Amino acid sequence: MTKKINAIIIVLYYAQISDSFLNQCPKNSILIFVDNTPERDLGITSQCVYIPLKENRGIAVAQNIGLCKAEELGCQFVLFFDQDSKISASYIEQIAEEYQRISKRHNNLFLLGPRVFDERENKEYKSIFHSYSSNEEFEVRPMIISSGSYTSLTRVKEVGYLDESLFIDLVDYEWCWRANSLGLISGITNRVSLRHNVGQKWLKIGRYIIIISSPFRYYYQYRNYLWLCIRKYVPIQWKINTGIKLFLRMLYFPFILKDWIPIERNILHGIKDGILLKNTMRL
Repeated sequence: MTKKINAIIIVLYYAQISDSFLNQCPKNSILIFVDNTPERDLGITSQCVYIPLKENRGIAVAQNIGLCKAEELGCQFVLFFDQDSKISASYIEQIAEEYQRISKRHNNLFLLGPRVFDERENKEYKSIFHSYSSNEEFEVRPMIISSGSYTSLTRVKEVGYLDESLFIDLVDYEWCWRANSLGLISGITNRVSLRHNVGQKWLKIGRYIIIISSPFRYYYQYRNYLWLCIRKYVPIQWKINTGIKLFLRMLYFPFILKDWIPIERNILHGIKDGILLKNTMRL
């Protein structure tokens, strides 16, 4: 285990501070909870740093505030978790050790993540558009999700903070792509795994699994997709694959979902604001 100080940043939204994180936090780590819950202040415990924002300012703003606090406290490394992530007692030490080990072989490593398994289905979360080999202990990937990921604050300073204009969806992907454009790489270690709820629920259609999110999330998915399409450092293959997926989703959602109307409204609003480069809060 590295003797450097780790900051563990967890963003809350209508959730309580998890006892599991408090109990599993190593001595050389500092827990930083950033609370996006409107009009709430849980108070500061002696075991962690608690920052109430008292309004939902989005995942990117909350994580950036956590990063600033980590720098202020003299931390060298940072680990991100979502509020519903499930980790083993040894997870924090394992991912830190893996980052140090892999960094010796890949000195341009930016963000390291685990293998992610959906808590409900007990299946690994993978894109249907990509086939990944699990033979290597470390797999370079163009983007990874932020929950469970680990990086150094030195790298964060090189890449810059997360894009707050995106609010929630694709924030972590954009960060990885921006790092890639600077010659840095991200990836996952097959030695560490994380249990996490991806989306609100899953639907199975044949051998495919479709992730269903809260209706307001579709506004950000479609708007942010259009915003990112005009950025040169975003991979062309992702733009094509995701464009196809989003288009097909608009067509089949009315046939497979009972509550498809609010989703379609958010999709159309997101497309409109994406084209107009307009930023509208949707919750």
